[in-house]
Amino acid sequence: MKPKSQKKEELKKLKAKLPKAKITVFTTFSRAGEKGLSVAQMSELKKALRTMDAELFVTKKTLIDLVLKELKSEADVYTMDGSVGLVLGTGDVYAISKKLYEFAKKNKALQFFGAIFSAEGGSASGGDFIDKDGFLEMAKMPSREVLIGRLLGMLTCPMRGLAVALSEVAKKKDLAATAIPG
Repeated sequence: MKPKSQKKEELKKLKAKLPKAKITVFTTFSRAGEKGLSVAQMSELKKALRTMDAELFVTKKTLIDLVLKELKSEADVYTMDGSVGLVLGTGDVYAISKKLYEFAKKNKALQFFGAIFSAEGGSASGGDFIDKDGFLEMAKMPSREVLIGRLLGMLTCPMRGLAVALSEVAKKKDLAATAIPG
């Protein structure tokens, strides 16, 4: 059990960090009766998140609930099973989501409840809560670079087809011009 002074300090940190986050992902790393993440796995996750301007924040549900109510969020931490951890990210929300999803595929103990994120690039505290399925859909999206590559491929395909067709027409005209004696 944490002393009151430590809880006050954690509440102060959470009040400072949560409004600045572009994405807040609600996770669990340990549920009753199940094996949770090991210390080494938690360290690996924290290290991976640090490189993406994100961090794993673990505290009591009551403290999280106090801050969420203050920010007028729809998220309800009391419906979430097990220990709740928050991933607070100020970096690219899609990259952070993808990294968490990839880590969870390797480490089944890490599971998601949902996320709060701001599509406008503001803070997540002003965003809507999306459930687990919505978060996973976002996390499985291809990266920005892949989407740009696909778009460019789609845009150049008709031009390539036109170029091939014009080339064939030109070849036929050259053949026709050489076949007619002049």
